[in-house]
Amino acid sequence: MFIQISYPTYAETIKLGWQTPWATQGQLVMGLKHTNIPALTGVDIEYIGFTYGGPLNQAALAGKVDILLTADQPAIALLARDRGYKIVARMMYNRTCLYVPVASPIKKLAQLKGKSVAGPVGAAAERISLQALRDSGVDLNTIKFGNIDMARQTALITAGSKNGKWGPFDALYGFDPLPAVFENKNVAKMIHCGSVVSVVVANNNMLTKRRQDLEAFLSAFLLSWYQFATKTGEMNRIFLSESKLDFSERALEIAASIEPNMKATALRELRLLFSPDDMNVFNFASDFLLSKGIIKNKINIEDPRYLDINPLKSIISNSSLNDKAKNIKILKY
Repeated sequence: MFIQISYPTYAETIKLGWQTPWATQGQLVMGLKHTNIPALTGVDIEYIGFTYGGPLNQAALAGKVDILLTADQPAIALLARDRGYKIVARMMYNRTCLYVPVASPIKKLAQLKGKSVAGPVGAAAERISLQALRDSGVDLNTIKFGNIDMARQTALITAGSKNGKWGPFDALYGFDPLPAVFENKNVAKMIHCGSVVSVVVANNNMLTKRRQDLEAFLSAFLLSWYQFATKTGEMNRIFLSESKLDFSERALEIAASIEPNMKATALRELRLLFSPDDMNVFNFASDFLLSKGIIKNKINIEDPRYLDINPLKSIISNSSLNDKAKNIKILKY
């Protein structure tokens, strides 16, 4: 008996903006780029890579991408510009951590009182680390804060610690995959990790005139999550091969460990919808950006001007995706 699989007609090309060094998101994009998932769902995707969220937002504002994969803060900053973009799905959780040298006597947040702490100012890692310190009873006025991006952190940590410090800093904060790399190489110990809610954002054209294309993309994205969750090792290796990043597979596993979808063994177990806790994270992120003067007014993500999960709900109920999941194949890369 021969089983015939129907392949939908390709839609108009979707320009997908993504961040090339960003783990977990990267493996999900590999599931689209290097499998037959686009063919199974009838989508044609042009992959437009960026090194981080700032340039991706600029491309979105210039109309150069149709859909983008980004974290909560860049998403809120984009929505605040009121250009018709909306969040259409939860992409993943990713870690932000606060860490110290392995030889440091510091074991808990409260011990950072009066110390020197640095990281990428304005990033979600700053927001989460500052709140963790407050929650531990640390008066932030006692801490000397510095600004150091992830590339400079890597160089500083690679150079090694002395007297339990990296240069002038007792502790650093940042976002995965690099903290996972530092942890895996046993050059840093995590004293706190929190999570960022990362999302799929679509432009107004996808939400209106191309809504069917949007649903096809979300179908493909759900299938890519299934592929990553059930074929983790293969997708990790493809991501490492394409990205040329000097990471171990173990570091990628650490970075992805915060994401509950990694435990899924069936499509129905995957969650791309938002929880009430996710909404609280967005409110916190909006307040942070408002305090920094990055946005002028608080953004309520649950406002229909900024969120539309109806296309996602529509594809979740599509039983034909189960058959497509059984026929995913990795292509040559």
